[in-house]
Amino acid sequence: MAGGFFSRGAGKGPNTNEMKWMLALFLVTALGGAVRKWVVSSGAVGNAILGIQMIIPFLMAIRSSSNSISPFQKFGILYIYFFYMALHVIHPMQLTLFHGILGMLIHGGFWLGIFFYLTNRHLFDTGRLMRIMMIIAAVEIVLAFLQYQLPPGNFLNKYAREEQSMALVGGHVRVTGTFSYLSGYTAYLIFYPLMVWAMIRLKYPQWFVVIALVLGVSVGFMTGSRSAAVIMILLGGAMLIQEYPISSLFKVAGRLIIPVGIGIAVLLVVNQQKIFNTVGLAYNNFMDRVETNRKSGEQSSRFTSDWGYIQNANFESPLFGIGLGSTYQGAQALFGTSPHVYAFGYVETEFTRILLEGGWILIVLRYLMTFILAFQLAFKGIMRWAVMFVVAVGQPIVFNPHNAAFLLLGIMLVDNIIWREGLRKWEEGKRRFEEAGAEEELVN
Repeated sequence: MAGGFFSRGAGKGPNTNEMKWMLALFLVTALGGAVRKWVVSSGAVGNAILGIQMIIPFLMAIRSSSNSISPFQKFGILYIYFFYMALHVIHPMQLTLFHGILGMLIHGGFWLGIFFYLTNRHLFDTGRLMRIMMIIAAVEIVLAFLQYQLPPGNFLNKYAREEQSMALVGGHVRVTGTFSYLSGYTAYLIFYPLMVWAMIRLKYPQWFVVIALVLGVSVGFMTGSRSAAVIMILLGGAMLIQEYPISSLFKVAGRLIIPVGIGIAVLLVVNQQKIFNTVGLAYNNFMDRVETNRKSGEQSSRFTSDWGYIQNANFESPLFGIGLGSTYQGAQALFGTSPHVYAFGYVETEFTRILLEGGWILIVLRYLMTFILAFQLAFKGIMRWAVMFVVAVGQPIVFNPHNAAFLLLGIMLVDNIIWREGLRKWEEGKRRFEEAGAEEELVN
């Protein structure tokens, strides 16, 4: 049944367990918020959906194909990392065992998933998921445009938690969640530019790619999130630099003048200039928010807050932390809040939360894995380091489950397409070499 979702964008291989788990992770992460917002308001159901999302990378590794290889065989650091996390289940400062177990899911899913993928690229053909991913992308963008123009009280703008206060910019609702829960839309925008890069590598029309990029940047402004906008521009710009040499950009722009002009003319003829007005309004509201935060000092404090915490905060156990999962809101709601968290006080940034939970040992292990990941990727150049920046700095080593899932999916999607390109070129070169050798034997 799931096979119907697979497109033929990159191959005609079998629907492996790994591909089905990847599809399941994408659908649960992208659509789970719709269920939590508009179908079922039960907190238990919401927690179950999020739990399924966090468990899927583990199921991918456990319920893998018979010819799969364990990532622990290739990446020995995983033994150290998961052993350290297991110790946190029985950490003496841990409030309950459940905090530790949930902490392992939060801190382990991305790393187990990405290293399992890198060990078993041959079991994935991710380009075949492009059809369903692009359908979801189209609906997400349409919903974003609708939500931004609708009043806060509209059904589409409701939050999954009724008591959640509505975030506004310039009187318009920040698009923080459509299919995804709360801040899930900004997490989705980590995945989106990587999906556009996959479109380029799969030879989609250039005008189509440009429109997709412009729409992605536009909804980035609608979120009101500076990190979302920066990531979209960073990854989108790096992708264009890597894929199109400067000398060819003018040629590409020349080829796009006519189709873009026709598209704009059609929109104007059917009286859809409201789309342009919405994009302009989103940009102006976004820049107004940036300027307001700059004047208030909030913007600069975001860059220095982690250093301030390190210098001035009272970390009870800076080396080992106070226990994984202790600062996670879901764990606190289900199992209670640790007195050590109360003693530390409120903490907003993800880096500091990771440091508080797992100490410097966890921070060092995760940055080591980040550098190992960087040199395992099939893609090189500026995009390798742009993606690593997002992993390590922009979204501090994927602590948030939505960030972790969408970044995992985006890297797997584009890396596998590029890896298969290289594999096909290698096989073609090998075939030509063998044919040339056979011809030489015939001549002799």
